[in-house]
Amino acid sequence: MATAEHVSEPVEGLTIPRLLRRNARRFGDRPALTTGPGPEAGTLLWSQLRAEVAALARGFTVLGLQRGDRVLIAMSERAEHWIADLAAVHVGALPCSTDDTLSTAQIRAVARHSAATVLVLEGEEQLRRWRPVLDDLSHLRAVVLLDWSAAPAGDPRFVGYTAVRGALPPDDAGFEALTDAVAPDQPLALVYAPGATGGPEGVVLSHREVIHESLTQDRRLPVPDHPRSVACPPAGHVAERALGMYLPIRHAGHVTLCPEPDQLLPALRAVRPHAFFGTPGVWEGLAAALRAKLAELPEERTTAPGQTRTTAPEAHRPHSGGGDVPTDPAETPERLDARVARPLREAVGLDDCHRALSGGAPLPAGVPEFLASVGLPVHEVRGVGEATGAAATGAATTGAATTGAAEARTAETGETPPGPSPRRHVAADEPHTAAIEPTHP
Repeated sequence: MATAEHVSEPVEGLTIPRLLRRNARRFGDRPALTTGPGPEAGTLLWSQLRAEVAALARGFTVLGLQRGDRVLIAMSERAEHWIADLAAVHVGALPCSTDDTLSTAQIRAVARHSAATVLVLEGEEQLRRWRPVLDDLSHLRAVVLLDWSAAPAGDPRFVGYTAVRGALPPDDAGFEALTDAVAPDQPLALVYAPGATGGPEGVVLSHREVIHESLTQDRRLPVPDHPRSVACPPAGHVAERALGMYLPIRHAGHVTLCPEPDQLLPALRAVRPHAFFGTPGVWEGLAAALRAKLAELPEERTTAPGQTRTTAPEAHRPHSGGGDVPTDPAETPERLDARVARPLREAVGLDDCHRALSGGAPLPAGVPEFLASVGLPVHEVRGVGEATGAAATGAATTGAATTGAAEARTAETGETPPGPSPRRHVAADEPHTAAIEPTHP
């Protein structure tokens, strides 16, 4: 199991680029990213993923991208999304994934505030939504388009993803220098969420924060070595970024990317993930699928979930009086009738899930209790961008929490390593230069 003691190599000096290099060298023949379920799915090994990141990073420098610049990415869950994000990080730029649900007005507000110099789009759908705002972006130098067939004629700002990727020949020494140049307290990503006044509010995450976040999650909810996971939209959600991208990099895990929401259930069944983060809507849909499956069983085989359901709410009720939360909600599956509970979880591909997480909003009433009753306790991640998406992790609807990345401790000393300080907010009405200020002194 990937416990804190198992994975806690020295954390000082670690960055996402250095972890990617470690994965390519030590686990280069292990799968990193698979796009979609099924036999036609394409897979990148960790060595291949890093080579793709290196190629695109070289191309980004040709576009003039440099340290402190911002890169907006509007793509579905696909390997090129990861590659563009990590390539920007290696150059020292600040990537930001945008949500496909943003309106044109919200896109304009985020794009203007970020002062992005490079925009990476997937294809015709993303171009349709972004084109009305392009002329308003005074800092924009280039639009990288993955599907070149969708490019508008005669607009010199547009360049093909393939052309950028192949702009320069390999330069291993140069890429290693970029990897070494990134510091732990350097900004890693920019995440936007609705602000208190309705406008977008940006939050800067650092390498140190997301690595400590990983260690914190390991102490709370251990997963096996090289865990399998499924990533589904929204890629712009801070928790999906922290839990769906940075944690798998930390563990050299295998992520199956699910670009289409209607393919999520087949993906879960095919992958049987060890870790899965879903929005409340996703968990509500999975609960409905489980209820439908339960209804198909003979009455005598539904007794165990029914009995457990009477005790599950107690394990998931808020403990506002300050007392301890029950220490073993994860024991609930052990009390279920194995003939019923596990087959139910198998039906949605979550029979081997060690880390089930939800975020973005509270789970609907009754959903966490029902899921716990069939042996699938879902833990909510709390805090938004200012806390790397999981400042607190607890059984859904409870006050149980693992708070802040400072909870992580090294195996060697048992001491808390130097942890992140409060995150740097970037409100919509601040000058765009504030977005690149370091998050730590």
